[in-house]
Amino acid sequence: MACSPKPSSALAGSAPAPTLPAMMMFQLYRAWSAGNPIFTRLCEGRFNITRREWRILATACMHSALTSTALAEAALLDAARCSRAVGSLCEKGLLMRTRDTCDTRIVRVSVTDMGRQRYGEVMPVVAALNEEIFQDISPAEMLALSSMLDRITQRADSMLESNVVKERARRNR
Repeated sequence: MACSPKPSSALAGSAPAPTLPAMMMFQLYRAWSAGNPIFTRLCEGRFNITRREWRILATACMHSALTSTALAEAALLDAARCSRAVGSLCEKGLLMRTRDTCDTRIVRVSVTDMGRQRYGEVMPVVAALNEEIFQDISPAEMLALSSMLDRITQRADSMLESNVVKERARRNR
């Protein structure tokens, strides 16, 4: 049975019920979903790293050495996913883990020479693809979009922090 909007008992002239395609968060998701396969093909097909591994490698290249927790936070990933990807990148020789000399409980993640080389190969291609995707948007529109996305992110973070939705995700259904 197909889902169709139920007739509204609202007064004539009131705004129509919202639809998923009209919602901005869905439109952002649709745009991301359209571009994501391009970068997935690039990373996995040409450079033998996953998108997640690329994000971690690029983030690690921006810092000297981070703890796993700090790297996960900087890459906007949960600790478990980040740890698995760091392990994979270490196996590939792109990252390395080292124990802190003052506190051996602390493990720092840093980029190897091979990791910096891979980053240098991938980043120009990613940047060029990014520019191509956004070629129909003027520089002024790009600045405005960036500002708007920052504000959306800040508002969403604030809403999450204030616990607007009390229920927790249950993914084991």
